[in-house]
Amino acid sequence: MRLLTRCVLSLVLGMIFNYSYAQTDSTGIQGRILTEFSAPAEAATVRLLSHPDSILISSTITDKNGFFQFNRIKPGNYFIAVTKVGYKRLYSIKYQILANSSVKAASVRLVPLTHQLQEVKIQAKKDYVEVRPDKTIVNVDKSIVAAGSNMLDVLGGTPGVRVSGDEVLFKGGQKALIAVNGKPVLLSSEQLAELLRNYQSSQVSQVELIENPSARWDAAGGGVINIILKKDQNLGWRVNINETAAIGQNYRLTSSTAVNYRSRKLNLFATYTVGRSETTREWDINRNIQNNGATEGYDVNYRSNIRLSTHSFNTGGELSFNPKQSLGALVQGNINPTGIGKRNNTYLMRNGITDSTITTGSFIDRDVSNINYNLNYRGVFGKFGEHTLSADADYIMYDRASVEDLTNNFYNASGSFYRDPLKLYITSPSDIDVYSFKIDYTRLIDKISNVDIGFKTSKVKSINRIDFNRVDGNSRTLVDSLTGRFNYNERINAGYVNYVRRMNNVSITAGLRGEMTMADRVTYNPANTADTSYFNIFPSVIINYDLNDDHQLSFSYNRRIERPNYQDLNPFVAYIDKYAYSTGNPYLRPQYRSSFQISDIFLYKFRGSLAFNVTKDFYTNIFQQDNATGVYTTVTANIGTRHQYMAEIRAPFKIGSWWDINAYAQGTYERFLYKTPGAANKAAYDLIVQVNQQFKITDKVSAELYTSYETPTYFGIKYYREQYFVNAGVSRGILSNKGSIKLQISDIFNTRTYRYNTTYLNLDLHGREKSGTRFVTLNFSYRFGNDALKNARKRTGGSQDERNRLGD
Repeated sequence: MRLLTRCVLSLVLGMIFNYSYAQTDSTGIQGRILTEFSAPAEAATVRLLSHPDSILISSTITDKNGFFQFNRIKPGNYFIAVTKVGYKRLYSIKYQILANSSVKAASVRLVPLTHQLQEVKIQAKKDYVEVRPDKTIVNVDKSIVAAGSNMLDVLGGTPGVRVSGDEVLFKGGQKALIAVNGKPVLLSSEQLAELLRNYQSSQVSQVELIENPSARWDAAGGGVINIILKKDQNLGWRVNINETAAIGQNYRLTSSTAVNYRSRKLNLFATYTVGRSETTREWDINRNIQNNGATEGYDVNYRSNIRLSTHSFNTGGELSFNPKQSLGALVQGNINPTGIGKRNNTYLMRNGITDSTITTGSFIDRDVSNINYNLNYRGVFGKFGEHTLSADADYIMYDRASVEDLTNNFYNASGSFYRDPLKLYITSPSDIDVYSFKIDYTRLIDKISNVDIGFKTSKVKSINRIDFNRVDGNSRTLVDSLTGRFNYNERINAGYVNYVRRMNNVSITAGLRGEMTMADRVTYNPANTADTSYFNIFPSVIINYDLNDDHQLSFSYNRRIERPNYQDLNPFVAYIDKYAYSTGNPYLRPQYRSSFQISDIFLYKFRGSLAFNVTKDFYTNIFQQDNATGVYTTVTANIGTRHQYMAEIRAPFKIGSWWDINAYAQGTYERFLYKTPGAANKAAYDLIVQVNQQFKITDKVSAELYTSYETPTYFGIKYYREQYFVNAGVSRGILSNKGSIKLQISDIFNTRTYRYNTTYLNLDLHGREKSGTRFVTLNFSYRFGNDALKNARKRTGGSQDERNRLGD
């Protein structure tokens, strides 16, 4: 693998060297589109028209630096038209194109709309899925079935994304780096899922699926899923109200209000969401152990009822000193009082006959707050805006208070008590502070190349405590064997350089990122200290080749790291009953992934890709079982190497003016090479098909149908059975189309269930997991205020990796 990586890098660097001195010998026109602040106007539509008859010759969209290019056009006279939502349509001067020559058009500065048009209605229609060479964009507000849903459910219905239990998987089962406005949310899988349930779809504008991130991104995660929250872009005042009620096995109620004020120099915004919900979770585990010729069975039936109160807010402002410099501040967070009632029955059997039963009743009173403070700056300098400087400072404060009352009752085969109940009082507070600062600089070398340079430093301090107390009447006695302290400190210093060059019909992005990690972890029961320091280099390469203006080929390579979540390192024990525990692993190592991908993109809609991924020191949740005692423990561990071969297709179809279809298919072949003696290597195929259909019934009424199917497969240490589900919804515009009412049904046939089994090492285990997924949801939204659009600067913040690894 190292030899292959070096060969790829040598080839790419050679191409960059050669192309850097290549001369333009084809007929074409290229240029750059800027906003009113001289910032690059990404995703502006540029049309090439013949002069003077205005016949459309070709069209394209600008890249992230605002550049566009038309190649292989016939000699003649042309002009360009530029459009972007929130700006006036602009036309260029006439350009005369001669044979075997290329014209560099003058930069075009867009002019924002400054008043609301009264007689002319302008509607900017966006597709549900937009395909770009470097990412795929899902416009959440274009989906009816997403209305009233939380973001965990929305991601579960996003093409190319899979939610397995509490884990969000991307790129053929890779654990995704989840970011909100560019800042990853650093939680364990369970707590990340809890956080995503706090975000409602009404708060979200887009979801960006970035399969091969450049060196500008933190090197963490197997691809990036970036959730972009709505930030109103209107001059003057605007208010958005969103109300949701859902009923199924339980209920969900959500109310959200967003207020925005924007002038030419000042933008103020605030969003507040309050919600209450009650959801259930079912978890059944059946284990068999062969001991002395007898089969010992351990059948667990777990049921939980979660009552969650949600208080979510996002507020801030941005001040523009002049058209080229701005300063912003942002505060966003969640405060969640939660009550969790758990009921667990464990049936102990011998040769299929129940021998005894343990019942567990528990109630957890938990308060979690997660608040992020951000201060940011952006400036564009130079006569032609060739220098861009941005900086972010973040402070994240995560606090959790958790108290649990737990009672075990023990019954013999006849149903009588065979011992006194075991009562435990458990407290587990956790405090995590994250400090992060980053600075990014972009230098436009010329009209076809630029270089990005950046630095980031982050510091994490995590303090955790757990106290198990045995309750006897009114007295409590500390259980030393289960009580512990765990402190974790981490410092990461990172720097990167990223080079972008566009030459005729080829563009190359080559980057190199270095990250130095210094960490120490201390446990006090038992007393143990572990220091870890390591330095890694993460190269990335993206080469795009334009066959024509509507057809591109793309090749990418990158190397990434996935560090353990902070709580995955925490050795504290989560007690279910005397035969079932879960715990962290303080010796868990990062996993490293190398990815190669080639893609064919047509009309910025159709995409086919082939990929090969290798993950070393691959880690996942496993079960460790002691046959002598019957105890099994859930823990995250490094189990070996994972090889993945993947093919995927994204294909939108339009059938008439009323029926749109977005189809996605992903096929993989995987091999798991285990390092544990006695574990047999595994290989498996997998196929996922997802189809989203949207129907325009009238000008005000539309409907949507979403279906998903996955074949039986194998992942980590488990064989999974097939899974399928169907969502549907209908929407009607009201109040002069400033409001809407949406009715949707999720998981219509209540089939969204995870069923699996494993024979890994000494295990003979079958499992079933089912959350409340079938809901009938009614959503009402209304907006009022100024509708004159004007683009706002999108603030991403600087804590790119740390928020994803916070723990509960």
